[in-house]
Amino acid sequence: MIWLAWRQQRFPFIAAAILICLYGGLTAAAHVDAEFVTITQLFAGYLTIGVCMFWGVPLVARDLEQGTHRLAWTQSRPRSHWLAARLAVAAAGALTAAVVVTAVVTWGLPTADGDPMRWFAYESHDLVPLARVLFALTLGAALGAVTRNTHIAMALSVPVLGIVQLGGARAVREATSWTYWQLQVAESGVYLGAAAVLTAVTFLVVQRPLSAAA
Repeated sequence: MIWLAWRQQRFPFIAAAILICLYGGLTAAAHVDAEFVTITQLFAGYLTIGVCMFWGVPLVARDLEQGTHRLAWTQSRPRSHWLAARLAVAAAGALTAAVVVTAVVTWGLPTADGDPMRWFAYESHDLVPLARVLFALTLGAALGAVTRNTHIAMALSVPVLGIVQLGGARAVREATSWTYWQLQVAESGVYLGAAAVLTAVTFLVVQRPLSAAA
């Protein structure tokens, strides 16, 4: 099942690799020419959006939308194993991509003007980007499972991510006097807790009777 999940997700893996190469090139350019710094900073959020829309959403929604779940969910393996394999492969790929991007950013753009609390430095270094990408993946999977439509789920994913990241996380960050690492650990914990809840929602949807998911 792991091999099958890998085969079905090879295009998101390729897309993530291309995005990493592009970001690596921008970061290298910013490392030697300050004019590229702003462009690199603006490009940083694309990985999270891409993981949510094009990796998380289709995990369940594509099968439900196309009706292929009737075949996939009636094999000898239970549905929970089918979903667990898909999520595990996707999470491994998304987390690896986030680790690489974070490492590249740490090398090319260590901090923003020496202040680790500036928005770009905070959101692109250390723990937060890793936890956020797992949240984005599970958010996409849950939206796809609940709506059963890839286009609707993709359309919803962008504003939901924006509300969480801009309206929620950043607002709380600005209202507290915690240190950098206290905020990093707390925010990462919230993202991971939300990811666990969204994963449970997705499993509940997949476990519904086949007639209800048709």
